[in-house]
Amino acid sequence: MYRYPLKLEFPLVSLGRQVDVKNGDGGFIMRLSDPFISFKDSMTIIDSRGNVAYNVNGDSPFRMLFRFASASTQWTIAAPDGKAVLFLDDYWARMEEFKDVGIQPPSGIGADGRADIGGVLGNVAANMLNNRIGQNVPSRLVYRIMDQEDGNVKGWIVPSPGTGWFDFLPYSTRIKILNLPFAARAYAPSYEFKIGGLYAPTVLKLQKQRDLLFDKYTLEKIGELSDADERWAIPAIAMAAMFERQRVKQMTDW
Repeated sequence: MYRYPLKLEFPLVSLGRQVDVKNGDGGFIMRLSDPFISFKDSMTIIDSRGNVAYNVNGDSPFRMLFRFASASTQWTIAAPDGKAVLFLDDYWARMEEFKDVGIQPPSGIGADGRADIGGVLGNVAANMLNNRIGQNVPSRLVYRIMDQEDGNVKGWIVPSPGTGWFDFLPYSTRIKILNLPFAARAYAPSYEFKIGGLYAPTVLKLQKQRDLLFDKYTLEKIGELSDADERWAIPAIAMAAMFERQRVKQMTDW
């Protein structure tokens, strides 16, 4: 439906947060806008005709200026009539390079079909160890897209491997790197959109462009994507780009 690579552009100066999504030929597709002053976490997405395509609401009931007190971790994308279309949330997930790290728990059932005490104890020990491993292996901030609150997972937006490793650095180290002259402008993270599983093949890749003035991203299509999936994927990716841009800006403010 769209002509790739798409362009996501943030203005140099704006009241509140804003990102425009454009076709590869420069044609306007949609704009995601977050007001500078608002008493609740809410955004709007307008289409190429200037009409409201979606209203986006966070799960935090109150805020005073998004820079200071935006606390939402789950967002509802709803049609103008109020019907929920998608849910997007974020959390820390194990990096793909470590997805298979763990211990296979033994069976708690013996060959005769009865409970085996050694197997049961081994199963408990393995689960405890796997839990400890899960708490210590590197993780990255990912965005999960669902069809309803706590519903079926439709897709994921995850940092590319190189970008994920940057988040694994100590917070103080990341701040020092980004505060080097022009380092924040040169930092060019990339993100991958996947349909279905967290470790499924990448369908779209979002790449920040190096620019001294404007924040720009390109969205490349590298896999199969239906028109139906595209309609919900692009708004979700625009939201993730806005959140990630703000996250880096906040780090450079320290």
